[in-house]
Amino acid sequence: MALKDGTDSARLSRFHEDIWDLDPAIFHVTARNAFRTIDFSGIACSVERLTAKEYIYAWLNELLPDRAGRLRPLSTRTALATLRRFMAFVRERAGRFDARIIDQTMLDTYLAELNARKLQPSRVGECLRPIVQLHRLAPFLTCGGLGFVPWQGRAIFTVAGCRGRPHENVTPRIPEPVIGALIRWSLKYIDVFAADIFAARAELDALEKAYADRPAHTKRGSLADRMTEWTTSRQSNGRGVPVWNSPQRQGGMSLAIAESGRYGGHVVNMQLIAMQAGIHLTTLSLPHIRELVLAAIEELGIEHGGMDTPIAHDPDTGRPWRERFDAFDLVREERHLQTAAYILCSYLTGMRDGEIQAMRPGCIKRGKSADGLIERIAIQSMIYKGRGTRGEIEEWVTIVPVARAVEIAERLAARHRTPHQHDGLWVVLERGTANERTLPHIVRQINRYREHLDAQYGSVDEPAIPLADGRNWVFNTRQFRRTLAWYIANRPFGVVAGKIQYKHASVAMFDGYAGASASGFRQEVEQERALGQLDDIVAQYESYRKGEKLVGPAGARITAEMMRVATATDLPGIIADEKRVKAMLAHLARTLHVGVLNDCFFDRATALCLRDADDGAAPRLSSCAPDRCPNSCITRQHVPAWQSAIDDADALLRSKRLSAAQRTVIREDRDRMKKVIAPWASPSA
Repeated sequence: MALKDGTDSARLSRFHEDIWDLDPAIFHVTARNAFRTIDFSGIACSVERLTAKEYIYAWLNELLPDRAGRLRPLSTRTALATLRRFMAFVRERAGRFDARIIDQTMLDTYLAELNARKLQPSRVGECLRPIVQLHRLAPFLTCGGLGFVPWQGRAIFTVAGCRGRPHENVTPRIPEPVIGALIRWSLKYIDVFAADIFAARAELDALEKAYADRPAHTKRGSLADRMTEWTTSRQSNGRGVPVWNSPQRQGGMSLAIAESGRYGGHVVNMQLIAMQAGIHLTTLSLPHIRELVLAAIEELGIEHGGMDTPIAHDPDTGRPWRERFDAFDLVREERHLQTAAYILCSYLTGMRDGEIQAMRPGCIKRGKSADGLIERIAIQSMIYKGRGTRGEIEEWVTIVPVARAVEIAERLAARHRTPHQHDGLWVVLERGTANERTLPHIVRQINRYREHLDAQYGSVDEPAIPLADGRNWVFNTRQFRRTLAWYIANRPFGVVAGKIQYKHASVAMFDGYAGASASGFRQEVEQERALGQLDDIVAQYESYRKGEKLVGPAGARITAEMMRVATATDLPGIIADEKRVKAMLAHLARTLHVGVLNDCFFDRATALCLRDADDGAAPRLSSCAPDRCPNSCITRQHVPAWQSAIDDADALLRSKRLSAAQRTVIREDRDRMKKVIAPWASPSA
């Protein structure tokens, strides 16, 4: 098996040891530390422990003539867990684990027990895999394996009830209002909130360092003087006594003050007072110092957070985006900032989670295009899918917001990583946890970020992240790639398209993108385009059935095709389900390209946008003549864009600086555009 360069074979784990270190054979930089070792010490029975060791060893090393292949080192932990689960089942039924007493009836009972737990069929198949392997690896097991072929050789996932992989990607697409709000808040965190978060961290680090360097013993007189000086400074700046933003942080004098009920139950931040006043926390419990704190509360009132870092104003509301920081709030906001950076990297690049988490500091590469006019920004990371055991370094061409997000992630990680630790970019932002190479619970972190946005900036009636079908959307990392592919391929309208230009992202990711083929994102976009074209033509057909008009040079032709389909599906005895309608409209869907001003039913022979016969087999929408091209069809959803252009023309005509010739041209263009959308201007439309 391939090992990392420089591995000392004398230090490799040995079979007799109960903990095997598989890290020398694991090349995935994103693998969690827990999956780099496998522990047999928890298996009490010596027979079971020996069987488990031989099972894992044989599966890792023996190459059998079937197509199953060897076990990947990164999968050994899961393989051992499923084996132990089956061993426990046999032990409960027979009193001990012995492969010789297992029969098909016992296997059927195990399958029934798994199904009774209402597991997904794919999960049931994973739990049944040790049964197949105990038969397959039987020659290498001292205590023996299964002596018969389980389920008479049927594929294990078929036994589990799996029906094969569906043709269409079943990962749900994030609704546009949901992803629009999520991206908007994430951009705001990166562009507006990040500066305050880093400033607050610098302030707190300086306070903690000064506090640690202060002598432990100080004269009582100087303590009172410092408290008086601190109180005077707060008063002159119109500031109150700091209280925690999180009421659960209670203890000591702070708790006593909170329980008195005199100050609204708020918990005084004694730790911050001690650091700001330059005295040790323990001295605040001295009677005369305590009286000074109580007097300050009576005189100044309270202030949430209490740190000095000013809070920037939210550009949308004109108000501070949050109250002042305290130490615990700062940790939470750093985590939310990291989550926002991850979301932007994931959604605006099309990278998989493993490819994102394999990023390292300095992964942003800047260069110029061949003509030297365009700056290209690329992310360098590792691709493992389809690239063998070691993976390969690739680059993803991206856009500016992603580069800013990566820079933010680097700054956050730098504080939590000491020089002798790994060089991961996405680390857990808690002290003592930076030895983990990835964000192991990123899905949970993203959903908590959504909860935070709703709680902080939304309301019960109007959450910050809109509901989908009356419920909060539950995010996972696969959804971002699928949703981006869908919107790049199919959606020129909507909230996100206005904030982040999908066409810009599409060009950036495809233009000079060396990793497009290997990563599979280009293929995913094309698959989503085909699915989207079919959905769009069905939507147009349903609108036609409800009386919507199709105009433009191709309007009559497309209307005639839809009339033919409607006539065929209305025949007696014909069941016009969605699948049948899609089949009858498929020939139109293959040529459909949705645009902002029109839909193009592309026919290369008549397309006005193609300059010569050597042009590609797709329209040049930027060169489209939507009111003249025979392929152009205009629907109601395009009317707002036309009306906006008409309004712009009217605004220009009100200018006194135009020449007569310019006025004539603009007036003719405006009248032409009005004629295009005239069918929707009449009351009957």
